[in-house]
Amino acid sequence: MNNENIDKQKLMEALLSSSGGKIDKNSVNGAVNGKNIAPLVNSLSSEDREKLNAAMSDKKSLEKALKSPQAQALLKSILKGGGKNG
Repeated sequence: MNNENIDKQKLMEALLSSSGGKIDKNSVNGAVNGKNIAPLVNSLSSEDREKLNAAMSDKKSLEKALKSPQAQALLKSILKGGGKNG
C-alpha cells in the first residue's frame, strides 16, 4: 500500500463509521495530535480494552503490530500530514 494514495478523509470516515457512533472526529484528532487517547480507549468494549492493554504491555506483540504494512502506512500518513487532514 502506498501511503501517498491514502485519502485521510475517507480513512477518518471509515474509522468513525466502524465505531458505531461511539467516537467522534474531535476524539480522533485529539488522539492523533497527542492530546488525549482516553476517549478512544473508553469507547472500546471492556473486552477490547483488555485486548488493547494486553497488546500494549506485550512488547513483542506491539512491535509485530507496528511493523505490519497497514500500520506503517497509517503511521507515515499521519506523521507526514500531522493528522490535520482528518
